Amino acid sequence: MEHLPQLHIRVRSRYLESFFSEEKRSNILWRELLRLHQFELVGQWLLAISQGVIQFTPQLAMYKILELLEQRSEGEAVANEAWVWVAALGIAIIVTAWLEAYMMWVAWARMGSPIRSELSALIFSKSTRRKDVKGHQRSRTDEDIGANGATEGNVDASEEQVLDFSAPSVAIPVDDEPNEEVQKSRQSVINLIAIDAKRISDFTQCHYIFVQTLAKLATSSYFLVRLIGWRSLLAGFAASALSLPLNIWISRSYGKTQSRLMRARDQKMVVMTEALQGIRQIKFSALESQWQTWIGKRRAEELALQWRSFALDSVLIGIWILGPVMLSAISLAVFAVLNGDLSPSIAFTTITIFGQIESTLAFIPALTSDGLEAWISLERIGEYLGLPDRDEYIVPSDNIVFEDAIVAWPSDSQVEDPDRFALRNINLEFPSRKLSVVSGHTGSGKSLLLAAILGEADRISGTVKAPRAPSQRYDYKANKGNWIIDSAIAFVAQIPWIENATIKDNILFGLPFDKSRYDKACRINLSGGQRWRITFARALYSRAGILVLDDIFSAVDPHVGRQLFEEALTGELGQGRTRILVTHHIGLCLSRASYAVSLGAGTVEHVGYVQDLQDKGEIEDILQEEHELGNIQAKEREAIVEQVGVIEDMDNDLRKILTTVTEQSIRTDDSEIDVKGKWQPKKFVEEESREKGSVKVGIWKEYLSSSGGWWFWPPILVFFLFYQLLVLGRSGWISIWTRSYQSTESILVQQTSYPQHHHVSPSVSDYINKPAQTRLDGDLSFYLGIYAGISVLICLSGTWRYYLVFVASLKASRKLFDKLSFAILRAPLRWLDTVPIGRILNRFTADFAVVDSRMGNDVGFMLYQVIQLVGIVIAATFVSPLMLLSALVLLLLCLFVASRFLAGAREVKRLESNAKSPIFEQFGSALAGIGTIRAFDKVDVYINRYVHARRATTQSFANHDFD
Repeated sequence: MEHLPQLHIRVRSRYLESFFSEEKRSNILWRELLRLHQFELVGQWLLAISQGVIQFTPQLAMYKILELLEQRSEGEAVANEAWVWVAALGIAIIVTAWLEAYMMWVAWARMGSPIRSELSALIFSKSTRRKDVKGHQRSRTDEDIGANGATEGNVDASEEQVLDFSAPSVAIPVDDEPNEEVQKSRQSVINLIAIDAKRISDFTQCHYIFVQTLAKLATSSYFLVRLIGWRSLLAGFAASALSLPLNIWISRSYGKTQSRLMRARDQKMVVMTEALQGIRQIKFSALESQWQTWIGKRRAEELALQWRSFALDSVLIGIWILGPVMLSAISLAVFAVLNGDLSPSIAFTTITIFGQIESTLAFIPALTSDGLEAWISLERIGEYLGLPDRDEYIVPSDNIVFEDAIVAWPSDSQVEDPDRFALRNINLEFPSRKLSVVSGHTGSGKSLLLAAILGEADRISGTVKAPRAPSQRYDYKANKGNWIIDSAIAFVAQIPWIENATIKDNILFGLPFDKSRYDKACRINLSGGQRWRITFARALYSRAGILVLDDIFSAVDPHVGRQLFEEALTGELGQGRTRILVTHHIGLCLSRASYAVSLGAGTVEHVGYVQDLQDKGEIEDILQEEHELGNIQAKEREAIVEQVGVIEDMDNDLRKILTTVTEQSIRTDDSEIDVKGKWQPKKFVEEESREKGSVKVGIWKEYLSSSGGWWFWPPILVFFLFYQLLVLGRSGWISIWTRSYQSTESILVQQTSYPQHHHVSPSVSDYINKPAQTRLDGDLSFYLGIYAGISVLICLSGTWRYYLVFVASLKASRKLFDKLSFAILRAPLRWLDTVPIGRILNRFTADFAVVDSRMGNDVGFMLYQVIQLVGIVIAATFVSPLMLLSALVLLLLCLFVASRFLAGAREVKRLESNAKSPIFEQFGSALAGIGTIRAFDKVDVYINRYVHARRATTQSFANHDFD
């Protein structure tokens, strides 16, 4: 990656996101994109119009050449003017080709790459600001939702709940487990970057074809009016316009199908993400087959919509082939009927111009499809960017204070729900540098109270005060004397959030390494809850003066919980800090707590200093809750431990994170010895490798085999050949048609008024150029009928060839996806531990989006271009065998250039694919832990990380496409 050219500042995500935010005037995304990129768009359109006009220069030169040849008598030398037009023809072809290549470069460099980076940065930045909505809002009788996940302790005391991993979206009785709506939301956001942003980028790169098409139609109409007259051309356009209503209806249906397809992809990825996150439970329960069935059902729904999209796309292709074909057929037929003849210069020039129109309009179906997809994606991204941001309701203060506050879980709805769960009439003040405990029945709102402290809730009324950390911390200057920042906050969620990095990096969390403090944070003797150990060590190691802890004892045994409480929470690293702990272990914590809060029925039931509560006799009421929740706590602990995959007696692989209790074992598990005997950080994430050299033949065999087998592709090739033969046959029939007209030579009648002996040269007026007389051999309807029949066959075969390609593409998508999902679900745990989820999701999102939607079009386009080239060479050979020599020279030159281009393009494309995996991993990780990230005030750090990962992807993407 370091060998690729660096990006210009105007293409980098950080600059583009800042520029968009500063210049933004409305919330309508497409309008803002047009306004902010108006100069690039206008420049691109002007180039497209110029290229569209200049592209007809070769046709003009060809017409002049044919006209001069028609006027030449048999045996007469070719006029010098003809050679001038031959030179003009070659120069015009070179100039138009160069201008088109330059225009494509401008499209990639000035539009496609910047917009993709811009949208990606906007989406990620929005995800760090928006409300952390937890799905549907429950009533006060439902479960309390965790501050960084989903529900708090939704275990019913009256009945036993059994964990069921045999189907997606199971009700797991633990705090902070994301429900399906949350998962769908997160995966939808990832799809916005993986698919939607790319769709918009791709369309902005080629949308100029619409403008170019209009310019070509206007220019071609001018030439055609001069050649065949306005009546003939109008008749052709009228015939083409008959398909317009059907075209509009199909386009609308296609747009609706694309919208449904994107939702189906989101739902499929929900199940995929859920399976990957719970892969241990699936394997321990031997439920791989059941989960593959569930994934297969979602995939079948997606492919059904993809098939409908292909079917509609085939109809669009048929319509757009029929339009220009009928345009040329009707126009030439009407001209022949009105004028009685059809000269070669007019016929072949007209056919060439119509061919230009056909080749241009051939891109319109795919481009229209891309435009509709891009519009759907614009709506999706615009809808996401329009969601409300998190409310900044925290009032700066020295202490954490609630004054007549009413808080609820965040919601995007603008309509207040009367059944929405909320904590009401909260009045309390947590003491600084002391331990405060928060208790209450399941569903009483404990996690909501912590979320309100962190600014992650909706404040309906009242005031919430809390210390505000300084904007600049200068962590790199931190030392033992200034380590603690009293106003900074650290948060430990019930479901621990850790990154795909070393244990050391997870604990340091961007802070400088202090060996003494690090050893103290890690020296916590735990036999279980290893992930909690990392997140709690992160909080202890942090510079935060305020620790917000959500039930950190839920995954450990009682004796371990006591050790955790005595040696860590109230030990050396915990003392002198403001600690707010949600717990059911009231008896354990009250002995050293200064302040206690008991919640119930959506409000505060008991609050005050512990000594005051003892004097009032309220401590007994609080302690009674611990006894009532004893059985529920045991079930919660068992479920949580199983959920995070730390049941060590089920598989020794589960011990790999942190398995022993001594300092040496901690050091061994967190590092490895290098060749010099020094400890180096241990890496649990395997670096993503990439292939080198050309694409292996086995990969092509696998795709061809999956798409229907070897027997399926020969008929497709036959249809492509048949289509090209029909195109050549139509030109040949035009040649036969024009030769059927027999013309008498122009008669030069010499005036006889001058005697021969005068030897006076006659003047121009002495000659009268009699117009040529023509007559048609055979019936005109015969030639018109054959021509129309060939045109109809061209339309049918052109549509059917792409239909077969779409069928093959869909078969390949289905089989390849099934094979990949089968392999992933049955992969060894060791492999799954070393491969980030984001990397796997990259295969199932971006890569399969290409296989599903683009691969068929690309294969069809390749076959069309190759066979068209062969057809042109064959047709030229019939004119002059010497054309084979020049064609061979050009072929060798193209192969030389292509081999050099592909050698670099393949590697850059692989770099781009690999560079996307960190983006998905970074984005998915940030979305899952956004509450923790914002609590630690690390938003800017993660934005910088994402921008760096995005820059690597853009760098490879730009260099691949610009080549």
